[in-house]
Formats: sequence, structure tokens, C-alpha cells
Amino acid sequence: MADIRGCLFPEDLFYDVDLNLWLRPINEATWEVGITEFGGALVGDIYMFNPKPIRRELELDEPFALIEVAKTILTIKTPFQATLVHANDEIAERPIRINRKPFESWLVHLEAKYPAQVMASLLKGEQVLPRAIELMDLNRFTSLEEFKKTGGH
Repeated sequence: MADIRGCLFPEDLFYDVDLNLWLRPINEATWEVGITEFGGALVGDIYMFNPKPIRRELELDEPFALIEVAKTILTIKTPFQATLVHANDEIAERPIRINRKPFESWLVHLEAKYPAQVMASLLKGEQVLPRAIELMDLNRFTSLEEFKKTGGH
């Protein structure tokens, strides 16, 4: 498991290039999707999770859900063309779990429209390191502990 500035990136997961989402394959076409520790740290405490309707077809970068953080509504975008096939009702009821247990708190299951292309769009293992450092530097993110203390400032 990679630990980059206090943020864990488990080796068995895949990540979008912005490293805000983790993805776990369920089968050849379907992926469980959640928010990484890094993504959770950047947005802060999550107070509301509102997914799009089940069976909704989504284009690349189209929002699959809304989250509320510190009086702000943010979109969570899909990393590939997909259909939303399942949403985690438990997370909708207690969204703070996303921040507390990010790798146990999946948000949705997405069924890829083009399963063969998905792996090419995601990062895994050692591929995460250079992108994580680049994004953390851009966000002045020196460590997870420090970022939480200062509220990202």
C-alpha cells in the first residue's frame, strides 16, 4: 500500500487521474467507486451524498452524484462512460463515513459502456506516485495531518 504524505493508496484499487476517486472492479464491466483519502481531505467533511437515479447513462466527466461540504455543493464526475447501476444507501444516510472510512465507504457501482477502455484511463500501483506528488504540490498539501489541522490553508 502506498502512503503518500499520509494518504493511503491501496495497491488493489485503481484511481482516476485526479486521485479523488478509487475504483474496485466487481466484474469485467462493473466498478465500485469511492472517494480517496486525498479527495476527502481536499473537500473536507461531507454532509450530504445525493447520487443520480439508477440506470442513468453517464458520459465521461458527467456528474454521477452531488455532495455537500461546508455549505458548498460539489459534483462527483464519472471517470468513463457508464451506467449508474447501484448507489450505496447507507452512505446517503451517513455521508460522514466517507471521510472516516474512505475505502470501506463506496458510493456507487458504475457499469462501463466500453469495459476494454476503462483500464487505460485509470492509474494503479506505482503510476499513482508522480501524479499524487504533482497534485499535492499544486494544492500545497504537505501531509494529511497538517492539511486537516489547517483546513487546507
